Amino acid sequence: MMRNSVSFIKFADVKVPVMKELPNKGWVLFGEDNKFPNMLLTMFNKSSKHNGIVLGKVNYIVGKGFDHVVQANPYENCNEILKKACLDIEVFGGCYLEVQYNAAGTIGAFYHVPYQKVRSSKDNTQFYVKDWESYKKNDEPKVFAAYNPKLEVNLLRNQTQILYYKEYRPGVETYSYPGYMGALNAIQTDIEISKYHLSTITNGMFASKMISFFEGIPTEEEKREIEKGFKSKFTGSENAGNIVLNFGKDPNKRPQLDDLSSTELDKHFDILSKSVQQEIFCGHQVVSPMLFGIRVEGQLGGRSEIRDAYEIMKSTYVNDKQQALELLFAEVTGQEHKIIPVEPIGFEFSEQTLLQIAPKKWLLEKIGIDASLYPEIAQPETAPTVSAPVNENLKNLSGRQWQSLTRIIRKFEKGEISQEQAKLLLKSSLGLNDDEVNTMLSIDNEVQEFSSHEKDELLLAEFAKCGEPKSDYVIVKSSKFVFGKEQFADVTQIETNALDLIRKDKRITPEVIAETLDLEVDSVKEILKRLADEGRISIKPTNVGQDKVIERTLTEPLKKQTDKKPETLNFKILYSYEGPEDNSNRAFCARLLEMNKLWSRSEIESMSMRMGYSVWDRRGGFWNNNGKIEMHCRHDWVSNIVMKKK
Repeated sequence: MMRNSVSFIKFADVKVPVMKELPNKGWVLFGEDNKFPNMLLTMFNKSSKHNGIVLGKVNYIVGKGFDHVVQANPYENCNEILKKACLDIEVFGGCYLEVQYNAAGTIGAFYHVPYQKVRSSKDNTQFYVKDWESYKKNDEPKVFAAYNPKLEVNLLRNQTQILYYKEYRPGVETYSYPGYMGALNAIQTDIEISKYHLSTITNGMFASKMISFFEGIPTEEEKREIEKGFKSKFTGSENAGNIVLNFGKDPNKRPQLDDLSSTELDKHFDILSKSVQQEIFCGHQVVSPMLFGIRVEGQLGGRSEIRDAYEIMKSTYVNDKQQALELLFAEVTGQEHKIIPVEPIGFEFSEQTLLQIAPKKWLLEKIGIDASLYPEIAQPETAPTVSAPVNENLKNLSGRQWQSLTRIIRKFEKGEISQEQAKLLLKSSLGLNDDEVNTMLSIDNEVQEFSSHEKDELLLAEFAKCGEPKSDYVIVKSSKFVFGKEQFADVTQIETNALDLIRKDKRITPEVIAETLDLEVDSVKEILKRLADEGRISIKPTNVGQDKVIERTLTEPLKKQTDKKPETLNFKILYSYEGPEDNSNRAFCARLLEMNKLWSRSEIESMSMRMGYSVWDRRGGFWNNNGKIEMHCRHDWVSNIVMKKK
C-alpha cells in the first residue's frame, strides 16, 4: 500500500516593525534590524505597480506647486522641497525638515532630510541622522533637537532643529507607517512574480518539447553533440524555449515527441497578478486605476469617467494631503501657501468655442489646409471687420495653454468664477488685452471700458469700503512691503524679546528696549502697559539714590508664559499707503493718503481680483524723478506690525 506524504508550506508574512529602544543610545530602533524604512524604499523601487501609484499620487498632491514661491535655502525653493517631502509622506507616512536659525534667532533656511536617514528618541524630542543602511558601531550619528520656535531667542540663534511631520496611525507612537501598510504582502508578491518571470526568461527555465530516443544511452560527449545540433537547427533564440532530450534503451520503440507546453502555470500567474494588483489598489485607496495610466477590464476610460474619478480622489484623499502640506510650509516660512491643483486631462474645445476664439489661419493649419493656396477664403479688404483683433499670443498657444483658456471660459460661463477673476486669469496667463478678453467672455466692450480716471475712482471707492482707521491702532514697527519678505518672524518675537530684556534687567527703560528691538518708544510703552494689564509683569516704583526708577519683573518664568499664551495674540500685520503729501501728488495718491487707513492683505488682494489687476502695483503711475522717468510714483505700500488700542 502506497502512503501519501503531504507537506504544507507556510508563507512568511511581512512583519510589522517592532520598536525597541537602544540601550544607552537614545534612539528607538525602527524595526528589529533598524532598517524598516530601507525595506519600504526597496519595495517602492522594485514594484512597478506600487511605484507608479505613489508617483501618481505625489503628482496630484503637489500639482503645479505653490501659488507663490519663496527660497527655502540657497540651493532650493519651496516647490522643490515640497515634492521631496510629499514623496516621503507617501512612501513612509512622514517627512523630516532641517530648520536652520540665523543670528537673529529666526528661521533663515530649511532643508529636506531623507526619511530613511533619521531615527528618533521615544518622545520625538531628539533626532539622530546618518546612513543607517551602512551603520558602523563607531560611526555615531548627528544629533538634533526637535523643532521648537518658542524657545528664547538666545537659545535659537545659529541653531539647527528637526521638524518631524508624521501622519497619525493608531498604536504607533515614535515613528509613522505608510497608508498602504496593509498592502505590503501584495507589493512583495508583485516583486517576487516579476523576479520569477525574469529568472525564467533569463535562464531559459522552461521547455516546450521533449524528444525521447530509445536506441541506447550515448556518452556525455555524444549527448552534447546531439544537443548542440538540435539547438543550432531548431531554436533561433537562446531563451525562445528549450527542448528536453531523453535517452533510453528499447529497440521496439521509435523516437517519441511529447508536447510540454500544455501547462496552466501561466494562467495561475495571471490570476495571481490580477489579485495582487487589486490588493495594491485597495491598499493605496485608488478610486480608479485609469488616474494612474492603468487600464482595467470593464472600464471604458472616457474623459468624463476620468474626471469623475479625479474629483472623488481629490475630495477624499488629495485635499487633506494638500492642506497638511500647506500648514507645514506656512510654519517654516511664516507665509500662507496655496497649492495650485493639477487635472489629469484638459478640457476639450467645442466647435462653437473654437469658431469664436481661434484665428481662421490656425484652424486651417490644424486640419492640414494651406491657407495661402486659397486666397478666396480671406475677407475682401473693403469689407468691414467685425471680429476682434487677433493677438499674436493666440497664434502660438500650446495645447496646454488652449486647455487652460477653455477651462477659464467654461468656469466663467458656469458662474464658478467672477468676471473679474476670469479677466485677471486670461490677462496674466496668456498676455491678452482688454478687447480680446472681453470678446472671449462675450462682454460688451463699450460697457466695460473705463477711462484711467474712472478706473482710479472705482479703485478709490473699493478702498473706502474697507480698511480700518490708523487712529485705532498703535504701529509697533513698519517696513516697505516686499513680496516674500514679511515680518511674521518679528511678530512672533516682539513680546518674547521685551520680556527677555526685562528678565535680564528689571530696571531697563522703555527707551533702551525700543533702541534694542528697533521699535518706537511709544509702541514699547504701550506693550509694557498691556503686559502689566494682563498680569504678565509687575511694576514697582523704587528709589535708587536720589532718583526714582521703575522696576518691572516677570510674574511667571518666560518659558511658562510663552508656552501658555501665543505671542501673536496682541499683534497683527496691516498695510498702509505711505509717502510724501504735497502739491506734486497725483489725485489718486492724494485721496488714498487722506483716507489714513490700514488694510489687511486679504482685503487688498480681494480688490485686485475685482479690479482685474494687481492693486499692490497701483501707485499713481509714472513719475518724473529729477529727469528720470520712474514706472511708479513716490509712494509705497508699507507693512505694519500693529496693536489695537484699548
